[in-house]
Amino acid sequence: MRGLSFDTLLALSSLLGLGHAFEDNAVADEIVLKIATVPVATGPTPTTPLRRRSSTSKPVSDLTTRSYGTPSSWPTGTGTAPTHTRSTVSTSSSSTAVSPPACTDHWLAKIDHQGFAPYVPSPSTYKVFRNVKDYGAKGDGESDDTEAINRAISEGGRCGPGKCDGTTISPAVVYFPPGTYLVTSPIIDYYFTQIYGNPNCMPVIKAAANFTGAWVLDGNQYQSNGLGWGSTNVFWRQVRNLVIDLTGVSSTTALVGIHWPTSQATSLQNILIKMSSANDTQQYGMLIEEGSGGYIGDMVFKGGLYGMRVGNQQFTMRNLTFVGAKTAISQLWDWGWTYSGLTIRDCDVGLDISNMDGPRISTASIVLIDSEITNTRVGIVTARQASGNNPPQGNTLIVENVRLSNVQTAIQGPSNSTLLVGTSSSTTITGWGQGTGYVGSSGPTTFQGSITPFPRPGGLTAGTDFYHRSRPQYSNLPASQFVSVRSAGAKGDGVTDDTAAINKVIAHAAASRKVVYFDYGLYVVTSTIKIPAGSRITGEGLPVILSEGEFFNNMEHPKPVVRVGKPGDEGAAVEWSDMVVSTRGQQKGAILIEWNLNSKTPSGMWDVHTRIGGFKGSNLQSAECPKTPETSINPGNLNQKCIAAFMSMHITKSAGNLYNENCWLWVADHDVEDGAHNVQITIYAGRGLLVESASGNVWLWGSGSEHHQLYQYQLARTQKIFGGQLQTETAYYQPNPDAVIPFPADARYRDPVFAAGESGWGLRVVNSTDVLVYGAGLYSFFINNNNSCAAEASAFKCQSRLTSIERSRLHMYNLNTVGVTNMVTLDGVDVVSFENQRNGFVSTVGRYTS
Repeated sequence: MRGLSFDTLLALSSLLGLGHAFEDNAVADEIVLKIATVPVATGPTPTTPLRRRSSTSKPVSDLTTRSYGTPSSWPTGTGTAPTHTRSTVSTSSSSTAVSPPACTDHWLAKIDHQGFAPYVPSPSTYKVFRNVKDYGAKGDGESDDTEAINRAISEGGRCGPGKCDGTTISPAVVYFPPGTYLVTSPIIDYYFTQIYGNPNCMPVIKAAANFTGAWVLDGNQYQSNGLGWGSTNVFWRQVRNLVIDLTGVSSTTALVGIHWPTSQATSLQNILIKMSSANDTQQYGMLIEEGSGGYIGDMVFKGGLYGMRVGNQQFTMRNLTFVGAKTAISQLWDWGWTYSGLTIRDCDVGLDISNMDGPRISTASIVLIDSEITNTRVGIVTARQASGNNPPQGNTLIVENVRLSNVQTAIQGPSNSTLLVGTSSSTTITGWGQGTGYVGSSGPTTFQGSITPFPRPGGLTAGTDFYHRSRPQYSNLPASQFVSVRSAGAKGDGVTDDTAAINKVIAHAAASRKVVYFDYGLYVVTSTIKIPAGSRITGEGLPVILSEGEFFNNMEHPKPVVRVGKPGDEGAAVEWSDMVVSTRGQQKGAILIEWNLNSKTPSGMWDVHTRIGGFKGSNLQSAECPKTPETSINPGNLNQKCIAAFMSMHITKSAGNLYNENCWLWVADHDVEDGAHNVQITIYAGRGLLVESASGNVWLWGSGSEHHQLYQYQLARTQKIFGGQLQTETAYYQPNPDAVIPFPADARYRDPVFAAGESGWGLRVVNSTDVLVYGAGLYSFFINNNNSCAAEASAFKCQSRLTSIERSRLHMYNLNTVGVTNMVTLDGVDVVSFENQRNGFVSTVGRYTS
């Protein structure tokens, strides 16, 4: 199941009806909160890439010249930078009411705040946690809180748009207590910022009637030369538990709730955006015009011309609700996108993917599963024709398990043609698709119509839908149920060995059923951190567990930095959220995360990332690990001090029942700190994610793995694996050196064996069954740090092969590749060529079964 049905929500308040704004924001808060936290039944560009990371690493797309760039059809403008003056506020009779005193306190507002940022100029005075009311915000629905909020975000010499390339040095957690915060110009987000409201009584950010600017919350403020940060370089940020209210602004004023051009390790969650439902409304809930995301979940969009207008290389979006929009989702462009758990109600159009870039279809591929569309004229609009499409695979579409109720046209094609009729009652689209498909080595076959859905193993589902679970926020727990690692003796100063203190507090908290709270910091560890069954761990602003020393530096005897359970452990589920695991310097034997636990109900990881190099404190930045494309690298001259990890994550044979959402395993391709200007670097890490779970039941929602030597994902002797928009990049330096060094193939880990000159696999599946992938973007952008091989017009690609399926049963929708000649290799034989699957900058296979 997905959260509460809208029938249940309607029972909560008759005010949810189309055309009626919430008069009591407590009702709105409760609705969004319940959608996000209701218990779920446990089942067990022209020719240049829009990636990556710096102006010197990849060509810059002329995105803004396209029809979906910054046209007159959506709000434009730079927004308003933080000022230090108050303006006169115009109020409206429809102003949202101030939150009532009955709102429950949130533990985050009551615990001691001890986050420590060791590399800012003045660590002892720098504030990681910022309550906007401490900066003068009133939250009374009448005072102009714009300047106070922006000051809470920006104070302390932080990384602002257009002023800073990026950073991991100056984090901030910006907290909104319950209230209504009136704003007259945009809230400007800064790099490495987490913005949270109280989930028990969600605060409202309300645009005043005299609001000036293009968007209420600006996640990447435009400058005179474009976005403040390159959209594919914006990492490690979150926004959750807010109501954004546009209804006080004239319906004819073009205004967007959230502007969010972003990249990996970012998330939006548990947000309600309220817009005008007038016939002439020009308001959007959210605009994403570019980037390389990303994950968004548990959001409600009410009213508006568009619930969302979105374009990005790839994204995973889950549990989104749209009520009373003209168009719920306008898809501007993409390479690959996975939508799951959409609820679209009382809209004119549900999902419109028909946008054109001149004569070309701009949306490459979409997966839509486990969703419902109700009282809506047209469910899906596509521009794809039966033949003669430009590009040939444009608008590849997979629809599976989508429930319709009173939908006139289920799927509409060009010129208002009907591709799938709707219903005046109720029905379910069990499977429908358009694109090309392969079975084994047979294909391609073209399809547009009903398809047989992939078989879903019972362990992966809850009812008929794939199992999912939103991040726990512990909103009903008091502050006394949280144990701070700094209060328990850990320092997080990037110097002190915190191993013993961390292990002690985790063990104690698990025994007493308390939640371990990692105050922000860099926690140096010199031996394994052990997380037992039943642990609950969460972090403040993505704190770092940082391995160091010889214990992790033996390639022959690798050791986990963090170990969850011992081999063979069963028991209570583990919950782990909002943290980073990293290495410092040479760590040839470091396995950053080893998961052994097979819990009785699904354990979970949410926004837990691995980051290898490229940041302050790693000793793996541009000074230590420069790229060397002019030098032929061999075992004798390879930069040994930049061999930084054995593996990012290992789900072992005894493990199982693990839910993984928005977790990014990243080997840095560039130095992210300000002043480095995103310069490319070369860091060696052997392996990405290895899944060997014998029992399976592993979910990978919005998962990314990049720049490892041998592979990004390897599934070996496992079963019952779900992947919802997997994303990979080959190491930029390959094949100099190639995938043979510095880590030799190790039979203990079922490593692939490469010939000289080859690059690593994006996805390798070996001796496995019941592997289901609902969207994958596997990219190879470089040969020896040169990206000309990735150009759409290039006949010479960056690598020969990227996906290997060996003696396995795999079902995959929407495989999108960049820079690879052979998209799929089956039992050693290349079976899918990119030439037959062209889809603009990517190549796309709509449906593949091995």
